[in-house]
Amino acid sequence: MIRSTDIQPDTYKSGQFLRRWSINENGQAVCVVDAYPVADTEQATLDAQSERNAGIKQALADVEALEAARLVAEPEGDIPRTVTETDADGNETERPFQAWAEYDAAQVTIAGATELTNNFETVRKGKPVETLPVMIEVERPQLDEEGNPTGVVDVVLEVDEEAEPEANPDYASWSAAWESVKVLND
Repeated sequence: MIRSTDIQPDTYKSGQFLRRWSINENGQAVCVVDAYPVADTEQATLDAQSERNAGIKQALADVEALEAARLVAEPEGDIPRTVTETDADGNETERPFQAWAEYDAAQVTIAGATELTNNFETVRKGKPVETLPVMIEVERPQLDEEGNPTGVVDVVLEVDEEAEPEANPDYASWSAAWESVKVLND
């Protein structure tokens, strides 16, 4: 997976080509369009692509920070919020306990995430299927080793082959998120 730090520099082969980064439907930064040959491309086009690349890099860095922040767990138990340290002269200094400082910083990142960053996070979780099968409960008798019913019936879920698939609500959420994220490619 390409990370934001992998996007720069934009040029390669000693500055002869400018990469054309984009975001795919799974929220990954990719170069699927041929790079611009710098010598044969108008400066305005190169500048616009460099600006687009920088926007993608920043959006990717923002979503990476959000994803990392969501992984920071709240300290458990009775871990104090602050620690008092005493120096060699006997002076006391109070500072945040490391685990709480990390958690609080993560919460600030999460609370400060833009709509685009939250949508980008949704897209990076992967494109879900558009529809889901309809499931029905079916009774199945348990059988012994010889294939005879034991008198016990299990209720299992099976796909209802006759029913039309249902719309997947996760797809609708992903689709709305993708609409806002794909503008990074424009």
